[in-house]
Amino acid sequence: MDNLIPVHVGLMGHIDHGKTALAKALSEKVSTAGLDKHPQSKKRGITIDLGFTMFELDKYLVTLVDAPGHADLIRSVVAGANIIDAAILVVAADEGPKVQTGEHVVVLQSMGVESIVVALAKSDLVNESQLAATEGKIRAILHDTVFAKAPIVRVSAHTASGIGELKEALRKILKPRERLLKGPLIIPIDHAFPVKGHGTVATGTVLQGVVKTGDPVEISPLGKTSRIRSIQTFGKERESASAGDRVGINIPDIDDSEIARGDYLTVRGGMTVSSGFIAQMQVNPLYQGKITNRMVVSVSIGMPSATGQIIPLDEERVVQKEATSNSFPAAILLKKRVALREGTRILVHRTDLSPTQMRIVGFGEVVDIPERIRLLRPRTRIGKVHRIRENDTLVEGLASSNQIAARLVNASVKSKNGVVGIIRQPFGTRGVVIVDFEQSVAENEEVYYKRLTEEEYCFG
Repeated sequence: MDNLIPVHVGLMGHIDHGKTALAKALSEKVSTAGLDKHPQSKKRGITIDLGFTMFELDKYLVTLVDAPGHADLIRSVVAGANIIDAAILVVAADEGPKVQTGEHVVVLQSMGVESIVVALAKSDLVNESQLAATEGKIRAILHDTVFAKAPIVRVSAHTASGIGELKEALRKILKPRERLLKGPLIIPIDHAFPVKGHGTVATGTVLQGVVKTGDPVEISPLGKTSRIRSIQTFGKERESASAGDRVGINIPDIDDSEIARGDYLTVRGGMTVSSGFIAQMQVNPLYQGKITNRMVVSVSIGMPSATGQIIPLDEERVVQKEATSNSFPAAILLKKRVALREGTRILVHRTDLSPTQMRIVGFGEVVDIPERIRLLRPRTRIGKVHRIRENDTLVEGLASSNQIAARLVNASVKSKNGVVGIIRQPFGTRGVVIVDFEQSVAENEEVYYKRLTEEEYCFG
């Protein structure tokens, strides 16, 4: 194990499509709540728990990233965006691909995973004709993605047929990403539990940096600190670990009940704690709805997830009623504070939609985490043409008083028919203004004055 290269493979699949059985058939060492009632899943120690299994493949030590629930699985993939090297997409031969299959493809592609193998599970339950039909449907889903040429391997966890072929197909596509050894230690925590005589153990995959026994660490956003007593990888003691390693970390000074899945094991100041940020977003092309201002969404920000609101912006950070392009900046306002950093991958989805609909709205990354931010919101005042004179036009309703009218001098306005004008000066005391229009306008025609007002949000 010491000389093997650690790699991480996402295991994706619709519920009841045979994902858990396939993980069991592939794995040599199991320590995951995802494998139902497996005897080793009931054991506790300084080891890896909840959703991870391991097997050796040629020169690689393969860790399968497998969460029991759809939301947990997505969160694991988003959190491990810099770690996951490939994925196995499981599709049951007797049921074929589902909406969630499409969602998993979107998640993998948006998180930068470039290589997958499709495992056509339960292949022993159907005939050749149905196998071919299901393969055709899978090819159609993958057609316009980076996975268009992904191998499809027919397997059966029940009979063990195709398991060797699946491992060989996986071996051919495995290419470890460059690990981020420099920079502060960052480990997203997927589980924490007590071990008698040792205290708390937190498990996760090292996203960045190097960690050694005796190092001081902090749980973010909790803010509590401890020193590392010991480190293990799948039950094997080690003095240190680095980016790419799957580890269990013994931190005796922090109670496990205080640690939540989605917290980070890091160094002091290694992560920023905030309830909002600016992200550069990409719209999921398969999402059928609109992305509107203040739309309530669920946001996965690395490992943590939170309910929040999305505010589409233009490049000048002016609030938009809805996203009007496939790529746009957005302010994300969360209902709770989370640990994050610039460059963190995010996934935005809607949990209010049915599982039969595409729920992934978009994806992107954090580009700014300000303590407070000023957004510009467009406001429109509506007046109307009051009187057309020989050299100019009087417009009423854009100002309520002569004093306010004076502030609008040299401002641009536009008539309902699109004629542009410039406010020259107030007229009288009722807020009427004199406007020079570029072309003729009509009596009583509406006139619009658009302005920007500031809205400040505090993210501390």
